[in-house]
Amino acid sequence: MQENRDDFTQMKFAWWLHPVAIFVGLNGLTAAAAFLADPGTYLDLWRTPKYFNGFTVLLTVAALAVFSAGVWLTRANQSSLFSQPEWRGTISFSRLLLLFNISFWVSIMAYVFWLARGISRGLGLALLKSVFTGGAEIYTLRDSLQTVPGITTLTQLGMAAVVLGCLIGSGGGWRIVWRKLAILSLLALLRAVLYSERLAFLELAIPFLVLWLAEPASGTRSRGLRTLIRIAPVLGAAGVYVVFTSFEYFRSWSIYYSSRESSLLLFGFWRLVGYYVTAFNNSAYLLSSLHHSLGAPYFSFSFLWDFPMLNVLVKDVFSWVHLDYDGYMGLLALGANPEFNNPGGLLSPIVDLGVLGGLAYWAVMGLVTGYLYNLYTRKHPLGMCIYPVVFLALTEVPRYIYWGEGRAFPALAYLLLSATVLLSSATFCP
Repeated sequence: MQENRDDFTQMKFAWWLHPVAIFVGLNGLTAAAAFLADPGTYLDLWRTPKYFNGFTVLLTVAALAVFSAGVWLTRANQSSLFSQPEWRGTISFSRLLLLFNISFWVSIMAYVFWLARGISRGLGLALLKSVFTGGAEIYTLRDSLQTVPGITTLTQLGMAAVVLGCLIGSGGGWRIVWRKLAILSLLALLRAVLYSERLAFLELAIPFLVLWLAEPASGTRSRGLRTLIRIAPVLGAAGVYVVFTSFEYFRSWSIYYSSRESSLLLFGFWRLVGYYVTAFNNSAYLLSSLHHSLGAPYFSFSFLWDFPMLNVLVKDVFSWVHLDYDGYMGLLALGANPEFNNPGGLLSPIVDLGVLGGLAYWAVMGLVTGYLYNLYTRKHPLGMCIYPVVFLALTEVPRYIYWGEGRAFPALAYLLLSATVLLSSATFCP
């Protein structure tokens, strides 16, 4: 048992679960591609000028360095932070099951409300058919399924349900939760296809994978499975490409690009690369066009500007920030390409807070992430609840700051509450 755990925590097994590995790897590769691509490539493939230059490369390296330093600082102090190599408590199964059921049924009720509202706004079989036949009505479908802030956002508790369901399953309770997890997965898949929201499915799949590796897979003796998990980033990249291209067929290929492009596979590849490369380029564009920082965490914690009622106070406190979604898209239209509108996550805190403030942001996030990763490797309830979502957020940093989005808030808040409840009722072994 100890040998298996050492393999896991020392990253000989699932090495890429370490926050530095995923953070530096993804952002480093994306930044390299953004810098090496010549201006002609930007114009030909993504119809935008190139802004990502040597200065933004230096900012990128600095951000990667301070985040990594924060993570390693907590790892270096692990022995003083934790007296035991593993968490030795036992959580209440009944409370865990109750928390799982609450998150599941709230998510289901939010989906039912969303569907009912869509039907009242004209959603029908004809519109659903347009998704698969490539008709322009697909955008009418999206209008019919328009979200209601604060209500349809509760569908995001499905992510919390998956995390809690995995904890139940790893304790031998898969028979109890697998049907409900399958229902949530099916709903997320339908959401990804019908609402053009690919992330909805990844929000369930990635936390599930992180928890599966933490418990049943971390103790496997199968060499084949260990090899597959070691090369999971390569397999994951290929899987993302296949899923992305499949969804892009319904989203844009069949409507606009099939008459212009000769190959769906090449189209999907360059479009996927474009979403990541142009995100870094958009950050560089914002740095060059705004001339000074916003002085507010607009991109770093964007949910504050959308959160019902709280947003009134936030807009009053940061009254000098006159940027909303339409304003941001208009800014991109002036010098970039609004079709590729991801602001980029790594340099966004610098756009918000300046160089020193942005680097301080990533240093703090490195400390927090490293601490949660330590808890995760020790199988502490707080780490097991929160780190899977944080890992998902780390995979999204090249495009935007996921943990600052409104869609992440319900799951993170509920999982933090769940971990508190579970810890308050835990019993401990000597």
